[in-house]
Amino acid sequence: MSNIYLTKLIDLENDGLNMAADGQFVYVRCKRAMYKFNLSDMNQVAHNNIFKKDGKARGFSICEGSIFLTGFCDLYILNKDDLHIQDTLRLGKDLSSDILGALLDSQKVYVAIRNGKMAVVDMVTKIIGNYDITDSSFWDYSIIGNRIYAGTVRGELVEIDKNSMRVIRKTELCKNKNIYSIMPDDGLLYLVSQDRSIKAVDLASFGILYTAKKAVGNMAKILGKHKDCLVVADSNKVSFWDIHSLQHRYTISIPTGAWSKGVVLAGNKLFGSDMQSIYSEELE
Repeated sequence: MSNIYLTKLIDLENDGLNMAADGQFVYVRCKRAMYKFNLSDMNQVAHNNIFKKDGKARGFSICEGSIFLTGFCDLYILNKDDLHIQDTLRLGKDLSSDILGALLDSQKVYVAIRNGKMAVVDMVTKIIGNYDITDSSFWDYSIIGNRIYAGTVRGELVEIDKNSMRVIRKTELCKNKNIYSIMPDDGLLYLVSQDRSIKAVDLASFGILYTAKKAVGNMAKILGKHKDCLVVADSNKVSFWDIHSLQHRYTISIPTGAWSKGVVLAGNKLFGSDMQSIYSEELE
């Protein structure tokens, strides 16, 4: 494992935050608030208190001009520029129907609901369609063309037709082991799961091309691609894997926050966090 020389950027006391980068900015959800910082100097550009109470089961995604922030059963739609709330939608009712994620595609938002359900929100009309996709929850999913690919807590990869919201194909990749994170790239889908493996699945055949066994720990997260490497965050370290073979290249130490939610790859920089601060390091 290689050590890198971290640069402390700002002090931000938290109980587990979420981070994402977009353009020249990094966005942070910390406790009850959203923050926006300039990537070059970490000067605060915008701030807004969103929630009335603290909570850890939160996350957000950035799509075009909006931020889709999830908090229990509510979906908050924020303006990406100033972080003001544009709309709030109640999509669930209780612990059996809380929100697990949200992605925008064209004019519709696809929202994952616990127990294998998905709500589809038309951003123009605000009409909401509700669909039973599978019998197990999915934490992460990706939209490619007219298909949605979701990894379930039972270790299944599910292909969904975006128009009919029906399951087209389904395959078991790791029996009863949670698929934590997925990332599409050049006709392949990369996944990390609870069986500690990284897999590359060919989307045409739905077959596994490469597997790296005993590669990651609990709650690992794919951050993206850097040069010719897949970048994976895992328990205060980030590992780099050959994108074509999943051979391990190297691993560096960096704080990754609670459940690897407090780390992000932005160009040639890694941004990580612990419970007190946010750090950065430039990759060679």
